[in-house]
Amino acid sequence: MSAAQAGPTAPTYRSRYLKLKSVLHDRATGYPAVAVLLDQLRHRLDGRRSLGVLQVSIENLALVESLYGWQVLDRVLSKVALEIRESCGEELPKETLLAINAVAGDRFAAFVIERTDGREVDAVSMRSFGDALRGRIEAALGDEEFNGLGPRLTARVGHALLSRNPFYRFERRVYAALDEAASWETDQRQRRERNLTHELRRIIQEAKIETVFQPVVDLRTHAVLGYEALSRGPADSPLELPRAMFLASDEAGISSDLDRTCRETALRAMREIAKPGKVFLNALPHDLADDEVQQAELLETLHEVALAPHDLVLEFSERAAQQDPEDFVECLARLQSRGFGIALDDIGTGYASQPVIEEVRPEYLKLDTSLVRGIEENLIKQELIASLIRVAARIGASVIGEGVETHLEAQTLIDAGAQFGQGHLFAEPSAPGTIVVSPRPGQEH
Repeated sequence: MSAAQAGPTAPTYRSRYLKLKSVLHDRATGYPAVAVLLDQLRHRLDGRRSLGVLQVSIENLALVESLYGWQVLDRVLSKVALEIRESCGEELPKETLLAINAVAGDRFAAFVIERTDGREVDAVSMRSFGDALRGRIEAALGDEEFNGLGPRLTARVGHALLSRNPFYRFERRVYAALDEAASWETDQRQRRERNLTHELRRIIQEAKIETVFQPVVDLRTHAVLGYEALSRGPADSPLELPRAMFLASDEAGISSDLDRTCRETALRAMREIAKPGKVFLNALPHDLADDEVQQAELLETLHEVALAPHDLVLEFSERAAQQDPEDFVECLARLQSRGFGIALDDIGTGYASQPVIEEVRPEYLKLDTSLVRGIEENLIKQELIASLIRVAARIGASVIGEGVETHLEAQTLIDAGAQFGQGHLFAEPSAPGTIVVSPRPGQEH
């Protein structure tokens, strides 16, 4: 009998299997498409009124892919897939079935068969499972590998119940349940945003903003150059951190009001610092550069606290240059003409180009924390920082390394030619009057 008559060989079967698997399983996550689980779900639903459905999505994924490329996107999806898989037997019951919405998809599905005690799932238990899973995923996305990404990655988890309906094909019921889970999460998010907006308006109206200060110091001597003002919302509230406040204000269209309140509160708090030096203050470029009234208010507040425009260093994230670099440069030039100092923040995150930096010609370049972390062990980071320091020298700017936590990081910055640093190694962000700068090594006593 010839080879042709003998039928397919083992390698042929394997080739066909791999081809079929590539159509039905996502390469980045290893998860099957939802369609692969339909028969299992139909079987698991026998004898039960319903199964639980969780749908997981990650906000800002499309923007992350456009900024950092598909490789970073795949790393994020793989990380989320791993966390969901490892949650089975912990946050989720062990027998949970996992899938992705489609091959090369970006939404995950978890089908909960029953509760850990063997009872049927209901809306209350599914919400509990969803909250626990969201917490786990967001903790994973907040680690060092992804924390430096901008915009911030946020997990969205919605829930629903899957039951039979004799009037609909089972496949339609499955996809309808996934849509219902997504809609539930959207409704909850909108409700949370409305509540946050109401609370944020109250915070702004009542000026319930606290300011802490972190010194910017000379890396070699630890002499204080000045202080960065860091705004905080009400303690132990969802709006305590500035990122949360400004994200909520941006969505509500009141970022300018929040920016003004934070600025005025910070400058008045500077009165309590005996030798303030420079004041580093985050700002929104258009709100300040395009509004003469805000500029006049700022100058008046500076006069009240005995500071001059050149004492104030306005920090602008290089992310603001992304959409319209020419307009960004013009905004900062108008502020420089009024005598304000300028710092470009988040340098090294890849948003602003070298020509933009050279056109702005800021007084300070602030290296992003993600670039400083572990720099002593990363030659690529060292080369990038050395390049940025050369650019700074060419335009007469000083370099500030942010997020310095260890003496090795500080020494590596010094060796690269950076002059200033900021971070927990030197001092924690503290209320005015309580700031203590650590001495340089060898000068502890």
